Amino acid sequence: MPSGKTHDLVTVALAPATFAAAWGLTGSLALSAAATAGVLFGGLMFGPDLDIQSRQYTRWGVLRFLWLPYRTVFRHRSRWSHGIIFGTLIRVVYFAAALTLLFWACVYARALFLKGGVPPGWHDVVGVWRVVEQAASAYGVGSRVLLAALAGLWWGAASHTLTDVAWSVIRKGSEIF
Repeated sequence: MPSGKTHDLVTVALAPATFAAAWGLTGSLALSAAATAGVLFGGLMFGPDLDIQSRQYTRWGVLRFLWLPYRTVFRHRSRWSHGIIFGTLIRVVYFAAALTLLFWACVYARALFLKGGVPPGWHDVVGVWRVVEQAASAYGVGSRVLLAALAGLWWGAASHTLTDVAWSVIRKGSEIF
């Protein structure tokens, strides 16, 4: 399989083409930037190799612990981690759940220290997410920008899988000749 450095180079090389394609399709700087940022994040931080000790995993630094359950559940190069369709979708759902738990833990800790030990309820956690949603709306991050970012995220992670497939085909083809 290609090295992490090769995957990184492919991701960075796709960024300008992604921006140009998004600009051509939408004519929007915001949507093009969101798709390009998604590609870079998807390829460099959010790709299929989060299930092993990899560059992507290492880049999470102190937040690596968020990916430990993912590494335990998913076998490397399975259709669930490297799959073109399900791989990114599973990581997005997993990451959203992990962030929700992390936010809940922060809200819980805040309640313990600032509100005299009264644990937060589900409504407190939902309230935090509403604040995040309102802040995103205030900065113009609407559903179209979110969809562009998700498309870029998918393309960045898919490029990893496609590079793995191309590498295997080239390697097996050279063995035949």
